[in-house]
Amino acid sequence: MKFFPALATALLIAAAGPALAAAKAPAPVTPKPFPPHVGLPKDVVPERYDITITPDAAHLKFTGEELVTLNVKSATNRIVLNAADLDFRSASIADEGQAKIALDKDQQTATFTFDHPLKPGVHKLALSYSGMIYEQASGLFALDYTDADGTKHRGLFTQFENSDARRFIPCWDEPGVKAVYALNVAGSADQMAVSNMPISHVVSVHGENGPAKLTTFADTPKMSSYLLFFALGDFERIHKQVGKVDVGVIMRRGKTAQAQFALDAAVELLPFYNDYFGTPYPLPKLDFIAGPGQSQFFSAMENWGAIYYFDYALLIDPKLSTEADKQNVYVDIAHEMAHQWFGDLVTMAWWDDLWLNEGFASWMENKATDHFHPEWKIWLQTKGGEQGAMRTDSRNGSHPIITPIHDVFAAANAFDGITYQKGHAVIHMLEGYVGEDVFRAGVRNYIAHHAYGNTVTDDLWREVDAVSPRKITGMAHDFTLQAGVPLISASEAGGKLTLTQGRFGADAASKGPRLWRTPVAVSAGGTAWKSVVSAAAPASHALPSGSVALLNAGQTAYFRSRYSPALEKRLIGDFGRLADEDQLGLVYDSRALGEAGYAPLTDFMELAVKAGDAKDPVVLRALIAQLDAIDENYKGLPGQAAFRAFARARLAPAFARIGWDAKPGESDNTALLRRSLLNILGKFDDPTVVAEAKKRFAGLVANPESLKGAQRLTVLAIVATHADSAAWDQIHAMAKASKESTDRTRLYSDLGASHDPALAEKALALAITDEAPATDRPNIISAVSGFFPDKAYDFALTHRTQIDAVLEPTSRPGWYPALISNSVRPDVVGKLTTYAETVPASARPTVTRTIAAVKVRQELIKTRLPQVDSWLAAQAKPTPVTNVH
Repeated sequence: MKFFPALATALLIAAAGPALAAAKAPAPVTPKPFPPHVGLPKDVVPERYDITITPDAAHLKFTGEELVTLNVKSATNRIVLNAADLDFRSASIADEGQAKIALDKDQQTATFTFDHPLKPGVHKLALSYSGMIYEQASGLFALDYTDADGTKHRGLFTQFENSDARRFIPCWDEPGVKAVYALNVAGSADQMAVSNMPISHVVSVHGENGPAKLTTFADTPKMSSYLLFFALGDFERIHKQVGKVDVGVIMRRGKTAQAQFALDAAVELLPFYNDYFGTPYPLPKLDFIAGPGQSQFFSAMENWGAIYYFDYALLIDPKLSTEADKQNVYVDIAHEMAHQWFGDLVTMAWWDDLWLNEGFASWMENKATDHFHPEWKIWLQTKGGEQGAMRTDSRNGSHPIITPIHDVFAAANAFDGITYQKGHAVIHMLEGYVGEDVFRAGVRNYIAHHAYGNTVTDDLWREVDAVSPRKITGMAHDFTLQAGVPLISASEAGGKLTLTQGRFGADAASKGPRLWRTPVAVSAGGTAWKSVVSAAAPASHALPSGSVALLNAGQTAYFRSRYSPALEKRLIGDFGRLADEDQLGLVYDSRALGEAGYAPLTDFMELAVKAGDAKDPVVLRALIAQLDAIDENYKGLPGQAAFRAFARARLAPAFARIGWDAKPGESDNTALLRRSLLNILGKFDDPTVVAEAKKRFAGLVANPESLKGAQRLTVLAIVATHADSAAWDQIHAMAKASKESTDRTRLYSDLGASHDPALAEKALALAITDEAPATDRPNIISAVSGFFPDKAYDFALTHRTQIDAVLEPTSRPGWYPALISNSVRPDVVGKLTTYAETVPASARPTVTRTIAAVKVRQELIKTRLPQVDSWLAAQAKPTPVTNVH
């Protein structure tokens, strides 16, 4: 699944380094058994599901008939499985009679009790039931859209991860319980039915509303319940044969041209994955299915053989799509295709090891994308997400990559930056440590030895260790079984560079000592060396006099780099000669160290002066992101104007070079930089940028074809934030008139972006009407929270029942705290503490992490921003002129 997707006194390294080296080192982390999770009884397990579904899309309901082939392992008169929002008409086993049916809505289970024990062996449980079709992406859900001629349509799709298959079929809805699925669908004769496997046969039948058909799909391989998929609608399919696999893209009728980029990408990637994994893709077809709308939780889902995407994550529209869209579509395809092996063919045994799916798919998406598109510098681009994981990981409430998941209701907490971004960063580091060829050999053996089965993470480490001279299990345990970010500190004395390992923490709860065996690459004075540094084993190496020492050369390891003042001064002075990836690492680390108090935040300001002259678009975009983050902390403070003036001045040379309009032959990354520059200059109220955006917006209103792609998106974003009532009404009219789901979604979000409080109120009121599609309404409120977080949060809680109805159950607990997470008001922690009492205990870790982020931010505003204010004031003072006679 591709999800969305977000202090201490200054320390002197010269003093901290020896203390770290002298202190008693903590012990290495060792695996400990997790507490047993809460799941279904294991005395009865399924072997096969034969399912017939008859949807009634118009009335948002469906009926189901299911025959489950069971293996009763020990005599019992009770069968317990998962069911949510399902009503049962009957449950029986041939020759055993009818069962009594008891539902537990809280635990989402159904218990079928017989009047005598079932003997061990194979039985067939027949179930007849009905269920709901939802309007948000959980279970079987409906997405409505209007085509170009104004005709309204409704498409049906499914979304089951992490535990919503139970809303579609009664089942053992746990990843460790695999079975064969045989799906039959009774639907309209003029609609296309899609599932994991190819259609086996179709039979014409007479339905309640006229001609219909019963579509039977071929049996799936043994797989987990959350990977089952079904869709029904007015679709078209384009496809191409790749070896023995029929690769296709399925989309709404009339959108075939927009699907070609995705098909070309999939056709290109499949042979690469077949080769890398050493096990050919095992299904006869691989479909990519696009649906209108969006989710607050995910953008795509790796259903085996039938990968689902929202339109914006799969289709490329020349009029609307940007260079970022193109790159994101390619990366999303690479991510979900990697899951066909990591997750689908080999599945984690329980949600504790979710990262075996998501961390590896995230790592593989970058490897595959970089292979075919090195010009995108995807490894550098992905560092931004990695930084988000590090920020979470350095605050209270973080969790290890592998973390106990008590029950399926807690599993949604694991879909976060630690699992995805930290996960792929750690894999990238371990791969670099043992070497790409060795790591691939281990992965190939892991896939081959565990195909169609379930695993835990140590199964993978054993396979890598079996082929690697450098053993990684201990190092991997350090990084996956404990939360936190290593801090590698560098100091110079007597011609030697000494490296020590501590812990980077942004709050007191995250500063406790821990040991990580950390692979560190160093370059200095034209030499390079590598070492494993830990709290128990510092490392030293000769340092050429006056040379520039760089830690984490290549930026492939997961740690923060900290330098003594002298080393840092030389490194900043040499910034322009560093490799792009090392410039990037220095920019990220400098802000993080300054905000957490390991160095003055003004060190980052000094670096920003240098970094503004960087030439690589990825580095400049990272600088923009850091400046934007600091600006967010200045909300409502008098120092914001001076900071924004500084930021605009630093970005002015890059913007003068890039400009508003694309130049012939420019790279995609340059186009991405242009959009970042325009957006941030617009946010920072650059008068010329805002005026030009308004001018181009007027042209767009007069001629809708005058702006396309990124420029259209950027102009709308700038105008929306500075909108008056007239501009807001014009954007509103565009949203209502748009027939393109992705465009409509973005326009409705724009309506929530205005800095005018009256227009923010107007957008909030709109969000609880039926005007916008159900899946777009929460994003209007989220957009308002960008500038009015408290207003958006209070409104959302006031209308919680209405908003819950358009949020997937998995995203509800974390969505509300996210609205207020960037508030600077002092009462935020109290509000969030009160909110935490209203959600299940399993969802509270999300709130805890938000509270930690708010507290860190409040301390930063109190203690760090005054440093920046003083620095900016000093920069503004004219340099004294001395008259020389």
